[in-house]
Formats: sequence, structure tokens, C-alpha cells
Amino acid sequence: MKKYAFVIFAGLLIFTTAVNAQEKKDKASNTVEFRVEKMSTDLGLNETEKASVKSLLEKQAAEKKQFTKENDKESTEFKSKMKELQKKQNGELKAVIGDEKFKKMQALKAEEKKEN
Repeated sequence: MKKYAFVIFAGLLIFTTAVNAQEKKDKASNTVEFRVEKMSTDLGLNETEKASVKSLLEKQAAEKKQFTKENDKESTEFKSKMKELQKKQNGELKAVIGDEKFKKMQALKAEEKKEN
């Protein structure tokens, strides 16, 4: 009887791990879409803003991927260069969604950080 319980437990563990891995993969593949929808909901973006934000986030994701590929994460300059890139990207986003919505987004981010 103990053997059966162990086999069932092991099967459930494997199944749970597989499901979690698929969820992470799905979430990672839809990161830009997820962020656009979240911003749209939180900030009340119109369709034009949503399209602009989506293309901007896709461009920024490619920039960030290229940046991390070209730069050594262990270097002392990495953090400062990354902050510069983020500052530039925030400026681009601010230009697309406007100052008021950008400030609201920053406030929501700060609130989420406090909760976590």
C-alpha cells in the first residue's frame, strides 16, 4: 500500500512540475502582450496608445536582449549602463503615453514593490 501511495505522490509531483513549466513558458512568450494589457487596464490606454506601446515594448525588449548579450553581467559598468538604457526607455515610453499616465504607472510600480 505504501508503494502505491509513493507512486501516486511521485506522479502528482511530476505532473505539477510539468504544468508549472508550461505556465512559465506561456507567460514568458507573452510578456509584451501581458505588459500592454496590464498597462491598458491600469492606465486606460486607447487603441492608438496600445499599438504604440506594444511596438515600443517590442523594440525595447530587443534592445535589452542585445544589451545583455553584448555586455558582461559581472562587469562593474553593467549596472550603470543598464540604468542608462532604462532611463532612455522610460523617456521613450513617457513620450508615447504622456506625463500624467507615466506618473500613474510609476506610482503603481512603487506600490507593487511595497507589496512584494
